[in-house]
Amino acid sequence: MHRFSYLHALFIALLFLVAAPAVAQTDSDAGDETFTPIDEIEIPVGGGLIETPIAVPNTYNLGETDPDGVGQRIASIIRTCLEISGYFEVYGPDRYFFDPDEEGMTPSTINFENWFNIGAQALVKTSFRVASNQVALDFRLYSVDTGQQIDIGYVPVTVPLNDVDAEVYRFVNLIIEHYTGFPGIFGTQIAFVGRDSNGLKQIYTTTVDGTRMGQVTDVGPINLLPAWGPGGVMYTTYRSGDPDLYVGNTPLSQRPGLDSGAAMSPSGGEIALTLSMNGHADIYIVDTNGDILRRCTDHPAEDLSPTWSPDGSQIAFVSDRSGGPQIFVMNADCSGQRRLTFAGNYNTTPDWSPNGDVIAFTGRDSRNRFDIFTVDPATSFIRRLTQDQGNNEEPSFSPDGRYLVFQSTRGGGGSRLWVMTADGQSQTCITPNSTGLEQPAWAR
Repeated sequence: MHRFSYLHALFIALLFLVAAPAVAQTDSDAGDETFTPIDEIEIPVGGGLIETPIAVPNTYNLGETDPDGVGQRIASIIRTCLEISGYFEVYGPDRYFFDPDEEGMTPSTINFENWFNIGAQALVKTSFRVASNQVALDFRLYSVDTGQQIDIGYVPVTVPLNDVDAEVYRFVNLIIEHYTGFPGIFGTQIAFVGRDSNGLKQIYTTTVDGTRMGQVTDVGPINLLPAWGPGGVMYTTYRSGDPDLYVGNTPLSQRPGLDSGAAMSPSGGEIALTLSMNGHADIYIVDTNGDILRRCTDHPAEDLSPTWSPDGSQIAFVSDRSGGPQIFVMNADCSGQRRLTFAGNYNTTPDWSPNGDVIAFTGRDSRNRFDIFTVDPATSFIRRLTQDQGNNEEPSFSPDGRYLVFQSTRGGGGSRLWVMTADGQSQTCITPNSTGLEQPAWAR
């Protein structure tokens, strides 16, 4: 069954909220109808990531007990995060022809020849000891070729039980920085929409590796469109029957009609959102109290889904003023509005990279399939990132702009959350055991 995209869902909502007649496009609007079929854009061939073979054996328990499964969790998180990063070929226990438990943590106790023989270039060694709800952690990275520990700036620590995951993420991020020159993004949060046990749409959060889930909302029949804002997650809720914008349990905008699609400015002082007080959806800028600062669009078409450039000087948004939804760009003072995408006739859900170089969006092809693309805001050059793997929608960039989270129906059974590098490589499902997850938004 076809599943409506975010923009389409808002159009349906507007039909119930706005009793305005359809407005014919002007001649200048109709002139924008020229486009290239988005089907003709294909994923570039070649240029894959260089993956370092890295072995991650099970964690040593130096104590007597492990009542909370700390050891298993440490090794599992490290393997999962390194795989998601796209820069490593991770070798787990099923690869070994020997017993790593017979080794220790120091170079003199490690048989590096065994690790070399399975093809590993790097080796992770981890240990822990639980005592009185405190956990002593020792994480090390070795070069298999030299048989020496690699100094990545991590030293053994003792932390409360609840802080173990954060230390594991820190260690993984240091490994990634050593090999790539850029810190990893593990430990950051992703908000998304899922259904609770009663089938109601609620807002949840997860870590990038999908291990730590949290619930943001627990009221109302429908909660949608999470975005990170002042003091937490902003979202649209129908708890009062009208789509209002909330932060946590605090209303931010409760005007008649649609209050939705919020995006916090890089400075943190302004929020772009969609309001439909005047018979159709337009982009407005409000402050962190929800007070209107300026109206950015005033067009008989529907203008939705704003996203800020990283320097705060521009806003991209979706408008159907050219006949079908396309990505547009304007200055932050609302001037200079121009159409950006001319390939395809149904482009939605833009998200501006923190690096400023591209805007990711969802495009629909002639087979009614949705895929992820990027567009250069300076040249309108479009690149395709997904293809022939179900519907792929709602891209959201990581804080460093090197990754995208998105929803995908590949594999069947409903949509799951996936992460890929910003050039479309190393696509990994981070919620393999959960379906019906939608509209991910990466905290940044």
